[in-house]
Amino acid sequence: MMRTNYNNWPSDGQSVDQQRDALAGTSGADGAAFTAALAAGPASSAFDKRTGVSVRLHRVSSNIGNAQSVSLFTDANERNKVGAMTVAPGRNSLRILSIENLGRSRYKGVGTAMIEVADHTRQSAGLSKLSLLSQDEGASAFFYKKGFRFADEGKNAEMRTVISNPRYVSDEILMGEMER
Repeated sequence: MMRTNYNNWPSDGQSVDQQRDALAGTSGADGAAFTAALAAGPASSAFDKRTGVSVRLHRVSSNIGNAQSVSLFTDANERNKVGAMTVAPGRNSLRILSIENLGRSRYKGVGTAMIEVADHTRQSAGLSKLSLLSQDEGASAFFYKKGFRFADEGKNAEMRTVISNPRYVSDEILMGEMER
């Protein structure tokens, strides 16, 4: 299982739980709208690489202070968890605090489904941006392909080169703040 955390801005030295607590009460977003949007998001699906069949992803969410935790399962009985994400509103953006793709070896589309849920939630809560701190170069490439951009234009140019030419080895560390 690979877990990648995308820390929030309060402090790099804080745990994800401390960051969630730091976010409590800092958003101008309507909390009820935020919770409702997360629960009512678009239907999601993933492609099962073993069977070649598209499977519906079932969403379960819960509150953690001002943040929301979302888990995706391939069955309604919540037995096969394939993805998890924690998001929180703040500074006119929806911040992805953590995201886990637990089913990446078997299912294609779980990461995309989580980004779609986050984007729907952002839009429904009236927030203008979706943001994260990428701490993995492979994840940075995935997020770049999904429309996220680094704050540093030099990193964006380097990422375009890496994506268009997979044999190219970059000297640039392609991790950091990203938003769309």
